[in-house]
Amino acid sequence: MKLPIRPALLALGAAVSLNMTPAHAQSVDPCTVYTCMAGISGAGASGGPGCVPATTYFFSLVVFDPSFDAAATSQLRKTYLMTCPGANTATNAALLNAIIALWGAVP
Repeated sequence: MKLPIRPALLALGAAVSLNMTPAHAQSVDPCTVYTCMAGISGAGASGGPGCVPATTYFFSLVVFDPSFDAAATSQLRKTYLMTCPGANTATNAALLNAIIALWGAVP
């Protein structure tokens, strides 16, 4: 009797791939990151331990080309923060620019 190998291999592959998801595949809400970065930039409360995942994600957005590219990293972080609808309003644009000026090019 010949066992069906292909379905078993597909099931095993699917199970293994579910446990090996890259860290960047699950991003943090950009509005949470915007609020937390505003807090550590001096425009509000720091957010405390609740902001650790958000700030960690913000600082994980880094561009290497082949070495650290400060301008591209700054642009990537700004583009990410701008996906938060509130960051695009006229009243928050100055705060967004301040966040990027302080933390945009930090490796």
